[in-house]
Amino acid sequence: MNGFAELARAATAAHLARPDVPLALATLVQVEGSSYRQPGARLLVDAEGRVLAGAVSGGCLEGDVAARAAAVCASGCAIRLRYDLRADLETIWGFGAACDGVAHLLLEPLPDWSWMEEADVIAKRRLGGAVVTIVGEQNGGTGALLDGDAFTGRWRFLHEEARRVTTADLTTIASTVARTGLPFTQSFTQSSTQPLPATLPPSATATAPAAASPVFAFVEPLVAPIALHLVGAGRGAEAFAAIAMTMGWQVTVIDHRPALLDGLTLPAGATKLAAGSLDTVHGTLAALPHDGRTAVALLSHIFDVDAAWLAAALPLPVGYVGVLGSRTRGAQLLATVDATLGARGTPLSARMRRKLHAPIGLDLGGETPASIALAAIAEIEAVIHGRPAGFLRERQSPIHTRTPCPRIPEASETAPLG
Repeated sequence: MNGFAELARAATAAHLARPDVPLALATLVQVEGSSYRQPGARLLVDAEGRVLAGAVSGGCLEGDVAARAAAVCASGCAIRLRYDLRADLETIWGFGAACDGVAHLLLEPLPDWSWMEEADVIAKRRLGGAVVTIVGEQNGGTGALLDGDAFTGRWRFLHEEARRVTTADLTTIASTVARTGLPFTQSFTQSSTQPLPATLPPSATATAPAAASPVFAFVEPLVAPIALHLVGAGRGAEAFAAIAMTMGWQVTVIDHRPALLDGLTLPAGATKLAAGSLDTVHGTLAALPHDGRTAVALLSHIFDVDAAWLAAALPLPVGYVGVLGSRTRGAQLLATVDATLGARGTPLSARMRRKLHAPIGLDLGGETPASIALAAIAEIEAVIHGRPAGFLRERQSPIHTRTPCPRIPEASETAPLG
C-alpha cells in the first residue's frame, strides 16, 4: 500500500511552505467488512486541517481526520480513531455511505518524515523490508523499520513503544508478511525487556509503556514497485511510461538507437538505457531487476531485436513478458526463440510459455497508442497480482485479500460517531 515517496515529498513541500505548521500522519491499521482503502493506506494532514497527500477512504473521512490533527500535534501523542462506515457518515456529513465496513486508524504527530524516504529506498532495493506501526491503548506510532530480509536484515527503532515487542516477535511477523505480501497485525500483552538502541532518533517519542495494557504491532511488507522494462523507444513507449510512472512503477526504456532515446519525452524518474549489440542483450537485462515483480514489454517491432530480448527474458524469473504485434508475429517469434533456447540447452518450458503475452494487453477495444498502453499496463497489473482481469461485478470471492488478524478493540480515544 505504502506510497511513502509521495508522502515524503508532500511533507517536505508543506514544511517549506509553512515551516511553523506541524504535520500529522494517519494510518489505516485495520478494516472490518468493506472498505475503499485497505490496511496500510496513509493520509498526510497538517495542524491547520489541510489534507496534503494520500487517502484512507474514498473521500469521506479525510476532512474529519484532518480536523483532529491540531489536537494530536499539540499533545505529541497518537490517538486511535474508529469510523463505522455503515452509519457514521450520516452523523458527519448528513448522508450515509452504506460501505458496510469499520475503519480503524492511528493518527500520530509527524515531526520527522525521513523514515518515509528510507522506507522508499528499502522497497526499491528489492531485498525485503517491513514497517511496523505500534497501536497502543494510549499512544503509538510508526515504531520500526526493517531493512532487508526478516532474519538477516537490520531493524531500526523509531518509537519507544516498540520496546514492548521483542525483535524475535517482530522477525516472526516480518517473515510472515514477506511470504504473503500482505500486512499482519499481532497483539501483545506483556512488556518486553528488550533494550532499545542507546540513542533514538530525534523524532522518537519517549513514553512509559504500561505492562498490562495490550499493544498491537501492525507490520507491513515493503513491497518493491513493479519494474517495467520497455524495449523499443518508439512513441508508444512514452504512453507506457506515463501511465506506469503514475502507478509508482520503476520504468526503464531500452533501445540500441541513441537518437530515438534522446527524442523521447519521459516523465521524471523514468530511465533511458542505451543497449549494445544483440549479443549483449542477456547481460543488459540481467543487470536490471528481474524478479517476480518485473515486467518486460517488447515494443521495437524489429523482429530480430524482439527475438533476442525474448530469448533473454523468458528464462529469467520475471513475472510478465509481453510483445506488441499480431498473433501470427508472436507465434513466429516464439518458434524462433524455441530454436534459440534449444540450441543453448535450455528449451522453452511450459512455465516460460505461460509468462508470455502476445499480443500484449487486455481486450479493451482502444486503438490509439495511449489505449494500447493502458490495456498493456492493466494486463501487467492483473498478472503480477494474480488476478483474472475480469469484471468485478462478476467476481464471486471477496475483492480484497486480507490476512486474518486479531481485532483491534475500541479505544478511549475514538471518533465520536454514532
